[in-house]
Amino acid sequence: MTKKHASDLVVHLQEAITYKTICPTEDQPRNEEAFEAFLAFLERTYKRVHRMCKVVPINRFSRVYHLKGKEEGPPILLLGHYDVVPVEEATRDAWSVAPFSGTLQDGYVYGRGTLDDKNQVLVILEVLEEVLAKRHLPRRDVYVALGFDEETGGELGAKAMAAYFEKEGITFDFVLDEGGAVMEEALEGLKKPLALIGVAEKGSTMIRLKAKGEGGHSSMPPQDGALLTLSRAIMNLSYRPMKPKLTAPVEAMFKGLAPYMGMKGILLKNIGPLFSYLTSTLEKSTTMNSLIRTTLTPTYMRGGEAYNVLPQEARAVINARILPGETTGDVLKHLEEINGGLHVQYEFLEKEEASTISPHEGPAWELLEKCIFQVFPEAKVLPYLMAGGTDSRKYEGLSDQIYRFSAVKLTKEDLQRIHGTDERISIENLEAMKGFYEALLQNL
Repeated sequence: MTKKHASDLVVHLQEAITYKTICPTEDQPRNEEAFEAFLAFLERTYKRVHRMCKVVPINRFSRVYHLKGKEEGPPILLLGHYDVVPVEEATRDAWSVAPFSGTLQDGYVYGRGTLDDKNQVLVILEVLEEVLAKRHLPRRDVYVALGFDEETGGELGAKAMAAYFEKEGITFDFVLDEGGAVMEEALEGLKKPLALIGVAEKGSTMIRLKAKGEGGHSSMPPQDGALLTLSRAIMNLSYRPMKPKLTAPVEAMFKGLAPYMGMKGILLKNIGPLFSYLTSTLEKSTTMNSLIRTTLTPTYMRGGEAYNVLPQEARAVINARILPGETTGDVLKHLEEINGGLHVQYEFLEKEEASTISPHEGPAWELLEKCIFQVFPEAKVLPYLMAGGTDSRKYEGLSDQIYRFSAVKLTKEDLQRIHGTDERISIENLEAMKGFYEALLQNL
């Protein structure tokens, strides 16, 4: 990639960040003008893409692009989304720059969406624009689906685009979305960068817990009021977590790590038979614990309106992140078991089951490995179980091979910037992303 093309991408991303395509919240509806302006920016910036590809608007703000390849063959689908999470008002002063300024500073573009996920949207379109300019078409058809509501579940964007493909009878060799990255120093003592490709996602379910009790004055409290009952139910989540399990992606990841982990590698190589002995060590790490069990954690509690009045009702919401192979039904059964003696009601607010598991072998996987090695030759490619969710799960009926990978090199500190303060991407990472997608289209 030439310096000019790199600088074009930087300038384009800077402008993209200035459009406040913020996902709606209870307090703030969607700013439709910002979404319209962003799409107009894409049309202005990537004129060949919008002139030479088939472009299908879906639900007003989503876009499907179709680039025809030179030969017949199963197409691929590339995903991205341009909605971003809000910036909390209380954190604005902690930002080094204005969060929607797209400021270039010290080799980084700053702003909400630089890592999640306007970077991916722009890189994909940038590569398509250059492919069309040079007339170096890929061998197979390439589809691109851009969502506008990934941060709120993808019901209007990804789900509707998946329905469009299904209606048209279009299926894909593989689907590629945002997800894992090239992690530096991912584990203590590990020097080799890990290119983690998400082959599955945990499910995500929100459950409301409700407890009732006698009201009255706090000077004469009962022994099992609403708040106490609810608090005991919440504490049981910590005292009696769901049982650990070793899923196929996590086992493969551990075994792939083994050659680089010294003496610990002997244990990882034999993680299957040794798993029950190693769980007490693994669960001490929040990251490892999330990989080996369905987690349940409280995210919201409320009860009472006055300091000296006993509430008649108390409520909490817990978020369950569900391992592949387990279900929302398993979560409910576990809650009923650990809180059997407590009068607590349960209500599902959202239900998203775990995804299917894609293979970490075969031609599609080998193609991704090849493209990663071209850009990150020092990295070890491994399968990965994602704790978070992406739009990709909406496309499960259209491909048996769904992968989640962002071609950026990140540290643990960088991960905290996603949805956080001072979100940023380096020019070096933008170049790497572009190189990855160029390699992908060239090697199809």
